[in-house]
Amino acid sequence: MLSVMRRLKINQMDLEEAFEAGFSEMHYYLDTETGKVLMVQDESRRELERLKEETGPDDKLEHLLRDSDLPDWQKQALVEAQKVEDDFGTRVVEVPEQEGRDGFCEMAAFVTTVPEPRLRAELERALHGRGAFRRFKDVLASDSRERERWFQFKRERLRAHMTDWLASLDIEPVWEELPPPPPQPPVRAQLLAAALLFVQSASRLPGVDRIALIGSLTTLEPSPKDVDLLVTVTDNMNLAPLAKAARQLNGRAMQTGQSRAGDVFLADVNGKYLGRTCLWKECGPGIRQSCHALNCGQRHYLHDDLSAITLDSALIQAPPIELWPAVMARVEVPADVEEILLIPVRAGLQSRASHHSSTKVEGQERG
Repeated sequence: MLSVMRRLKINQMDLEEAFEAGFSEMHYYLDTETGKVLMVQDESRRELERLKEETGPDDKLEHLLRDSDLPDWQKQALVEAQKVEDDFGTRVVEVPEQEGRDGFCEMAAFVTTVPEPRLRAELERALHGRGAFRRFKDVLASDSRERERWFQFKRERLRAHMTDWLASLDIEPVWEELPPPPPQPPVRAQLLAAALLFVQSASRLPGVDRIALIGSLTTLEPSPKDVDLLVTVTDNMNLAPLAKAARQLNGRAMQTGQSRAGDVFLADVNGKYLGRTCLWKECGPGIRQSCHALNCGQRHYLHDDLSAITLDSALIQAPPIELWPAVMARVEVPADVEEILLIPVRAGLQSRASHHSSTKVEGQERG
C-alpha cells in the first residue's frame, strides 16, 4: 500500500543550516508536526541534566528557568533540549549530518560543469590530498562568476538532498516564505562585538600573556563562519575562568542565528600550541564519550585535540592582529575590525594605563 505524503510548512533556510552545520557539539532536529527546526548543543543537555539533578523529579522546567539567572538565549536552548528529549522518536526526528565525503562529491560534481579548461584543471588539482576544501575555495575566489555559480549549484543539490530525506518521512515540504526579519548588524559586526567582550574579560585574568585575532575576521571575508582568538597563557594559569569567557564568546557567536561559533586557541609563552579551551562547564576524564581531547583532565579546561586541529608555529609567533597587551597589526586591517574592535581596545588600554599612573602617584604621595 502506498503511503500518503503529508504536506508540511518548513523554513528552507533553517533546514539548510541544519544540513550544513557540521559542528560535533550541535545537533539539529525536525518537529514533524510543526515543521520547526530545533538545535540542541551538548552543553545544553549537560545543563539540563544538572538542573534536574539539583531539583526534584516533579519540578517543571519552566519553574526552574523562571528562578534561574541564566541569560534568555540559554533558557530558550534548554527549552528546546527538553522538547527534543520528550518527543524524540515520535514527533521529533534528528536531521542527518552531512558527511565530509558528501561535500567532496559535490565539489567534484561541480568541477565537471566548469566550462573554462584552465580553471577546471586548477579545481581538479585542488581536490587532491588534505586541505581540499580550503584549496577549492581559494581557487574559486579568483573567478567571481564561477564562485556564485558554485553557491547556486551547492544550494540546488542541498535542496534535493533535503527533499529526498523529507520524502523518506512521507513529508512533502512546503517551503515557508517568512517575512524578512528586522535588520540586524552584519555577521562580521556581531562576531567582532563578541570578540571585544572576550578581550575585555580575558585580559583581566591572571596568567593571560597575550590575546590575538586570527582567522577569517582578519580578512575581508564577508560571511565568516566563526571568530577565532589566540590566547597565550602561562604554564600555571587556572584555565577555568578563561574557558568560561570562551563559552560566553561561543554563545554570543551562536546568537547571530547563522551557525557561527567562537574558538579560543591556546599557546604557551614559548610559542607552543596547546589546544583549545574546553567548551564544557564540567571538564574531566570520563564525563562524556564525545570528548576528543588527547589528555582529558591532565590540565583542566584544556581541550588538546591535537590530532584534529593544530596551529602553525609561524602563526603563533606572529599572529595577524595582536589585541592585548598592545595592539599590533601585521596585515591590512579591515575597516570594521578597526572601528568595532581595535579602537575600543586601544581606548581600554589607555584607560588602564591612566588609572595605573594615577594610582601610582597617589601611592607615592601617601608614602
